[in-house]
Amino acid sequence: MGIALVGCGRWGRNLARNLMALGELRMIVDPFLSESQLPDGVSAPIERHLSAALESDSIAGVVIAAPAVDHAQLAKKALLAGKHVFVEKPLAMTVDDAEEIAALARERALTLMVGHLLQYHPGFLRLKQGVRAGEIGMVRHIASNRLNPGAIRSEENALWSLAPHDFSMILGLAGSYPEAVSSLAIEIVTPGLPDRFVTSMKFANSVTATADVSWLSPYKEHRLTVLGEKGALILDDHAADPSRRLMLYKDFVDRTGAQPAFRKTDGESLPFDPKEPLRAEMEAFVSATRGQPDCVTGPEEAIPVLRLLTEASKATTWG
Repeated sequence: MGIALVGCGRWGRNLARNLMALGELRMIVDPFLSESQLPDGVSAPIERHLSAALESDSIAGVVIAAPAVDHAQLAKKALLAGKHVFVEKPLAMTVDDAEEIAALARERALTLMVGHLLQYHPGFLRLKQGVRAGEIGMVRHIASNRLNPGAIRSEENALWSLAPHDFSMILGLAGSYPEAVSSLAIEIVTPGLPDRFVTSMKFANSVTATADVSWLSPYKEHRLTVLGEKGALILDDHAADPSRRLMLYKDFVDRTGAQPAFRKTDGESLPFDPKEPLRAEMEAFVSATRGQPDCVTGPEEAIPVLRLLTEASKATTWG
């Protein structure tokens, strides 16, 4: 038994490539895809209707990479057909729909996994390990920047398209849900569809966080900075020097003089496994379909992210 991929568009192509490499891809469901459009190295039957996957005894799980507005209804159909489900972020467009789907997965003892990819990034896992081990002392502020000269969406704004990854990491590091949330939305191209969002969060444990996301940046930046009382950990996924993509800085504020002074250090490069996060994520889903507890982005992790997306949308000031 293997996996059916639903949607082989811009991101689905990457999922197809990894599922093919794992030997798990049995079928692609996409009403608009032709064989000539298959990614290099990918070979699988193309079906036009979801029923082909849901009625097949050779399909154990379904990977959904369709437009976000279709995630909830596709996931529900797959679960009702007895299939394990991986769905790209967000799980649904409303918290109520997400909770309904999660309850259905629990009732049927099926895996429901959400594509919060960076929870499988070896660099983020090493950063989180450093935070937990106290390498930078008590965390005070988390800043996540996800800026791209990327594709401008028409079905969702920059917050819903990009910020789920950042919110997933921030909530995981903070260890709680924020008590205050606000957002600034900047609309540049399409009226009513902001191209940039800056979201601020305040947590009960005196931790603050910001997430800055945009698909109209002239440069690409995927950077997570965690500031602590004894230093900082920085994951820069696009640093020119690969050896400096995860750095530990023991910078500190010197209070011995008449005025506080910032003392800068050179920083220490932290090695981590170079494994592709998407490969690790797909491996985790395949393992979960076989009863292995490798899924760390189930409903318990995903629904708070969706709740935060909803709250940030409601608490928006327009620029």
